Amino acid sequence: MKGDICTAVFLPEGKRAEFKRGFSILEAAESIDLKIESACGGQQKCGMCKVIPTGNLSKLTQDELRLLTEEEVEQGYRLACAATIQGDVRITVPVESRIGEQRLQIDGIEQTVSLDPAVRKYTVALPVATLEDVRTDKERILERIKEVFGLDLEVEYGVYKQLPGAIRDGEWTVSVTVWNGKRILSVEPGVVRHAYGVAVDVGTTKIAVYLLNLRNGEVIGKEAIVNPQIKYGEDVVSRISYATDADKNLERLQTSVIGAIEQLIKDTCAEVGVETRHIYEIVVVGNTVMQHLLLGVSPKYVGRSPYCAVLGSGDFRASDIGLKANVNANAYLHTFPVIGGFVGGDHVSAILATKMNESEEMSMLMDIGTNTEIAMGNKEDMISCSCASGPAFEGYYIKHGMRALSGAIEHVEINPETFDVRYRTIDEVRARGLCGSGLIDLLAELLKTGMMDSTGKLNTEIESNRITTNKDAVEFVVAWERETDIDSDVVITQRDIRELQSAKAAMRAGAEILMLKKGLKEEDIDVFYIAGAFGSYIEPENARIIGMYPEVDLERVKIVGNAAGSGAKLALISVEERTHAEEIAKKVRYVELAAEPKFTRCYMLSHYFPFGGTLADVRR
Repeated sequence: MKGDICTAVFLPEGKRAEFKRGFSILEAAESIDLKIESACGGQQKCGMCKVIPTGNLSKLTQDELRLLTEEEVEQGYRLACAATIQGDVRITVPVESRIGEQRLQIDGIEQTVSLDPAVRKYTVALPVATLEDVRTDKERILERIKEVFGLDLEVEYGVYKQLPGAIRDGEWTVSVTVWNGKRILSVEPGVVRHAYGVAVDVGTTKIAVYLLNLRNGEVIGKEAIVNPQIKYGEDVVSRISYATDADKNLERLQTSVIGAIEQLIKDTCAEVGVETRHIYEIVVVGNTVMQHLLLGVSPKYVGRSPYCAVLGSGDFRASDIGLKANVNANAYLHTFPVIGGFVGGDHVSAILATKMNESEEMSMLMDIGTNTEIAMGNKEDMISCSCASGPAFEGYYIKHGMRALSGAIEHVEINPETFDVRYRTIDEVRARGLCGSGLIDLLAELLKTGMMDSTGKLNTEIESNRITTNKDAVEFVVAWERETDIDSDVVITQRDIRELQSAKAAMRAGAEILMLKKGLKEEDIDVFYIAGAFGSYIEPENARIIGMYPEVDLERVKIVGNAAGSGAKLALISVEERTHAEEIAKKVRYVELAAEPKFTRCYMLSHYFPFGGTLADVRR
C-alpha cells in the first residue's frame, strides 16, 4: 500500500487492481467488471453480496450483523457493499454470490397482422441536372418523390451530407428511406432494399431486443441480458430513490440502459450479418419507470401520490436521448403509451399481444415480475392494476434464492410417504440454490404433503430429517450439502416462506380486487393469461395450489411468455397496431389498489395457502 492506494486481489480468478482507500469491495469489483450479486444496489438491504475477505478492512456494520448469520460472521463473511478497503486485501467471491449467465425468456405469443411499418424505402430515378435544370438536389428529390409517390416530405439535416454523393454515385437513381410518410432518414445510391427495425422490451430485470426485417415483418435475430440497472436497485421503487438522490444518478441509469441496448443491437446484427446503418427505427416498451429512465426523465413523481407519469407515447430521434451507436444516424425511437401509475407501456403491449381488448371472452392477464400488472375485461370494458409483488420469486431475500442461472433448482417433487425430495437444476449440474419456478413447486409440495399448513408454518411434528432447527430457525432441506456446489445444504426457511407469502399475496389480492370491481367470480373468467419471463417456467397447477392466481380451470390458463416483447414487435411492423395501443391505454381504467378500502383485508386473506377466503369474505 502506498499512501491511500490499496491493492485488492479477487479470488479464485486472481484479478488484481489498485484502489483508493475507502472503496467498498462491491465498487472495486464493479470497476474491474467482476459481477457480484447485489439485489438492493449496494444499499445494505438484501445480503446477497457475501464475500470472504482478509486484510485491512472497515469494521462490521450493524446491517452486516443483521444480514449475516453468526456462523457466517465466524467464518469471516462480509457484505461487499458494506466492507470498505482500508489497506491491501484478498477477497474470495463464493459461487453463490456471483452473477452468471441467466436464463432469460424472450419468446412470447405471436399474432398475425397486416404489414404496415412506419419505415419504408422508395427507389426513384431523378432527372439529370443540366445547365437548363439547375434545381438543388433537395428540390430535385422532393419534387420527384411527390410526383411518383404522392409524398410531401421533409429532409433530416444529416441527409444533406449524403445527397450529392448518393445521387451521382447512383447515376441519378437513389433509394430513399422515409419515416412515417413525413421525413427522409437516408438516401443511398442505386437500388438498396435493406430496412430493419428493433423492438425492445426494457424490463426491470431484463432487456430483450428483437431485430426485424421491415420488408416482410420477419424476426431475424434476438438477444437478451440482465438489465444493468439492477446494480442500482432490484425494483422500480429503489431505482426511483436512486435516480432522485443525486443529479448524476439519473444519468447513470440512462447511460447504463442505453449502453445495454446498443450492445444487444450490435451483437444481434453481427450474428445475422445486418449492417447497423440499416436500422431505422426502435420501438421500446417498459413499465412507467423504465421508460422514464431510458429517456433521461426523472421518475420522481411516478413514485409519489397520485403517481403521475411525465410522459407516455412519443417519437424521438434516437440520437437525442443518447442512442447513437449501432443504428442509423437519423433513426427514430417510439415509446408506448402508459395507463397510469406503475402500469406502463409494457402492460399495454402485453394486452395488445393477447388481443384480449378485442375479444368477447372475459379474460384476465397477469404479467408476473418484480412489479406484477393485472388486467381484466374484454372488448366492452377493461380495468387494470399494479401489484408490488417484489423480487422474492426471483430469488431475492430468500436464503438460498437465486435467479434462473446454471445450478438453480427449477423443479421440485416431494414423496408424500418418505418425504424424499426429487429436484431438477438448470443445466442439470450440482445445486446452487432455488429459482422462482422451484420455489413455487416447493411451496406446493410442502402444502400437499402436510409439511406446511395453510398459514405457511412448517410442521415440526413430522418425523423427517429434512425439517431442521438452526439457531431457533426452522428450515426444510431441499438438497443436502453433498449434492450442492455451495458447501452447505440448500434450504428454505420459515422466514423465506413469509417473504414468498407476501409476494404471492400481492398478486392474488390484485386479482381479487379486479374481480370484485367487475362483480365477477373465478368461473366467469374464460381465459387466464400468464405472461412474463418468470411466468413462462412455472407449473400452472402448482401456482394455483399456492393461491398465486384465482381458482381458474387449468384448461383456461394460457402461458404467453414475453407478451410485452410480442406487442413491441407488432407495433414495429404496423402503425395501425400503434393506434390500437393508444386506444388500449385510453380504454383501460386504472385501479389504484392502495385506495381500495377492501384491499388490506384481501391482502391479508391472500397470505393463506391457497387463499383464506372468498369474495364474500373480502366484501365484509
